[in-house]
Amino acid sequence: MKFDVKQENEKIVVFVEIPHEIRHNNAVPRQRFDTKDVLNELAERGIEHGPAVQTATVKNWHEAARRGTWVFEKKIEKPLDKSAEKVILTKEEKPAPKKRKSRAKKKTTK
Repeated sequence: MKFDVKQENEKIVVFVEIPHEIRHNNAVPRQRFDTKDVLNELAERGIEHGPAVQTATVKNWHEAARRGTWVFEKKIEKPLDKSAEKVILTKEEKPAPKKRKSRAKKKTTK
């Protein structure tokens, strides 16, 4: 399997190519490579990324579908805003009014 990762500008491009299925002797079994597999491989390699811009599905039983390209945005850490100055409110708080308790109704017996 060929798994190439390139970082271009603000994007991470992943190219995957898997070998074609050979049915006799089960030399190369059927394989499918999807976005979740690409995400797992990137995590194993320690490559941080943002959301996917382009996805694909790779299958080795069709010649045209043996190759695929995934494009991810680079993970950009945004700096936090400066903390705001502390503000003191001078308005006095009034205590909350007491809530009335409901009384249980008595049942009449006849």
